[in-house]
Amino acid sequence: MAAPKLNDRSEITISIVWLLQIISIVAVATWGYASISERIDVNAQETRGLRGNQNNYVFPDIRKLEEEVIALQKEVLILQTDLKYYKEGGQ
Repeated sequence: MAAPKLNDRSEITISIVWLLQIISIVAVATWGYASISERIDVNAQETRGLRGNQNNYVFPDIRKLEEEVIALQKEVLILQTDLKYYKEGGQ
């Protein structure tokens, strides 16, 4: 039996229902691929941003830290003085 040959007069018949199903499947697959591809791109951009900023530490103003240290040193000195006073029997 000889295989049918394709030429410019070849025809194919397909049901409208099958055609609509094929078009729907292709549309859903295309939409799914596009949304997954978009998510991957967004995640890649976020990763690049995080890697770029991972070594950038925003150090607080040194003067503010010095003021906090001085205030804490004063509190420690006051507490040490109070403790020494109570140890010596002061009222």
